[in-house]
Amino acid sequence: MSAPKTGARRQRPARPQQPEPARPASEQPAPVLSGPGCAAGAAQQVVGHAVTATCWLDADGGQNNPASVSFSGRRADITGRPRRGDRFEKVETVGPLVPGSGPVSVTAKVSDITAGEWIVWARSASGTGHNRQAGTLPGPPAAGRLGLQRFLWPKGNPVTAGNTGTRVTTRAGGFATGPGLVPASWVPLVALGVVVALAVQAVLAGREHLSTGAALGISLAASVAGAAGARAWFVALNRGKVQGIPTQGLCIQGFIGATAVVLTGGLALAGLPIGTFLDATTPGLFFGMAIGRQGCFLHGCCVGRPTASRWGIWASDGRIGARRVPTQQLESLACLVIGLAALLLVLQSRRPAAGTVFIGAVAAYAVCRQLLFPYRAEPRRSSLGRVASMITAGLVLVADVIVAILVMLG
Repeated sequence: MSAPKTGARRQRPARPQQPEPARPASEQPAPVLSGPGCAAGAAQQVVGHAVTATCWLDADGGQNNPASVSFSGRRADITGRPRRGDRFEKVETVGPLVPGSGPVSVTAKVSDITAGEWIVWARSASGTGHNRQAGTLPGPPAAGRLGLQRFLWPKGNPVTAGNTGTRVTTRAGGFATGPGLVPASWVPLVALGVVVALAVQAVLAGREHLSTGAALGISLAASVAGAAGARAWFVALNRGKVQGIPTQGLCIQGFIGATAVVLTGGLALAGLPIGTFLDATTPGLFFGMAIGRQGCFLHGCCVGRPTASRWGIWASDGRIGARRVPTQQLESLACLVIGLAALLLVLQSRRPAAGTVFIGAVAAYAVCRQLLFPYRAEPRRSSLGRVASMITAGLVLVADVIVAILVMLG
């Protein structure tokens, strides 16, 4: 989200030893989207200057109440009256915090500012009695010798709540992140998934005596169409109100739908058996999706709801880092299991009817995905659509299994 343009007002320069007073949360601009991908445009989001600041809270010290952190900053060593881009004030609201969920990071990312060194302050709203909120932590909690927490928690610019300002330096917007995220991690992992998918497909296509070159060409064309379909699906879900980098708004349903259409048309033109080709493609497709979901985890999308469960894992949506339901990891595991099951069926000497492996795998994935949706952080627009999709996919899966069994036994 771009910074509130407070620099245009006539204001007195801030005193170095005191933080700037923050405006109430009600005066802050309403966010367009949470997490990464909320800048005014792709160029500004990637290469525009941005500053990040992180305040750590201890959810174990509060109750199930929202918490607010006020961030303010000014450019260091400025002389004269501050100009636009030399100051910012921003309030981030978290809530409600889940008691017992452990440390929570609140990260403010401010763009459209002057490059250079900044002094940033943070103040945490606090309450008493029944409305007592979580306390603040001086910095990232200590983590063990091994594990993702030790690698992910120190990222960003930790700012201790209080009157002591912290010096931070602006970075390119695409690389200005907070704890729990790895800049530019999504594209390499998705690319690795595509390479794995194509490699597995090539081996299985050769085993089926299909043209490897034709299979690769059709698959690449289908992948490009799938990326466009994934973006179109995301835009449709958000009714066209989307901004920022296209790769930060993609839906896997659109990818699968567009890919299937292009694959079917390309195979028909090439004269390749559609069912056999799709079955040979299925294992690699789901192996690639299992890898790509790890990119979602490191990028901060598709996160789960905050939880105090011991089975939760610490993850960030780019703004709030907390212990969450591991939706990305569970979906990745589901893809891996579906891919392995499809591989075993394809490798059998007595296999199901052509096309049934692909249909069954897609239906099983649709069921798993719908089961995970209630545990995602973003609210669902309609529960009816989820139930209808799950029932339809379940019926298709049952019918597909019955047909496969009859063919194998026949």
